[in-house]
Amino acid sequence: MLIQIPQHFAKNPNTLQLSSLSLLYYFNKEQTQKVNVQLNKHMLIHVFNGSKTIHIGDNDYAIQEHQSAFISKGQYFISERLSDEKSYFDGIMVFFDDEFLHKLFTKYNILKEKIEGETLNSLFVVEDSTPLHETMLSAKSYLQRESNVTALVELKFEEIFLQLIQSNKSKNILHYLQTLYTSSIYKFQDLIQNGEFTSVKDMMAQSKLSEPQFRKTFTKLYKTTPKEWLLKRSLLKAKTLLEDKSLSVTEVSLECGFNSLSWFTKSFKEAFDTTPKKYQQNY
Repeated sequence: MLIQIPQHFAKNPNTLQLSSLSLLYYFNKEQTQKVNVQLNKHMLIHVFNGSKTIHIGDNDYAIQEHQSAFISKGQYFISERLSDEKSYFDGIMVFFDDEFLHKLFTKYNILKEKIEGETLNSLFVVEDSTPLHETMLSAKSYLQRESNVTALVELKFEEIFLQLIQSNKSKNILHYLQTLYTSSIYKFQDLIQNGEFTSVKDMMAQSKLSEPQFRKTFTKLYKTTPKEWLLKRSLLKAKTLLEDKSLSVTEVSLECGFNSLSWFTKSFKEAFDTTPKKYQQNY
């Protein structure tokens, strides 16, 4: 049986669901062995009592008491061991998607500082941290509140991230988060929206994706082909330059990457129902 996470916990009273993240206090009195899980969001888990083991291929990654771990979206086998002292397992699970990750990278420049490192696994274990443990305990208290605490929870999660990137594992954590963000559609969108491209081939090269991956991601995001999108962007740039009137139509054509004035004129007219020359004259 394949369990879909976090959907499986949707009706759990200890779950707080927000737009781009959810917080769950998880309590279990039954030891489990290799449950098959499909993780549909990235997860940050912090263990209070007991331990959780993530099985990836031939490797087992144990998350002990007071430890945390980032686990990226994917399918895993997961086991739980109950606390010897308290005979139960409990911990906090925070599920977050690419949208929340994008918000963090937009808000905090420290996350954008380039960190080089070896290729990381889909899981990253954070060693015992008293400040992080105490923050997670305080996060648990939000689940018992009846008032709307959406903004508070998002700030609390940001606090958790900031604590992690200031720990003695900060370099590795930053690299891990950057790896997650680089694989997200929002990083792809930032590249496309802000990059300077001369051709679709140039776009693919800068995306560092295979051609099938690039075209699939692009079509999903923009609902058009890369060639059509690039042409539209060039024509919009041409429109702005023509309005400025400091360049001739021929100079605008070359500035916007059109090697043929006739092709520029034809494309412009199809897009805006007028020729570049008439548009510039009448603007």
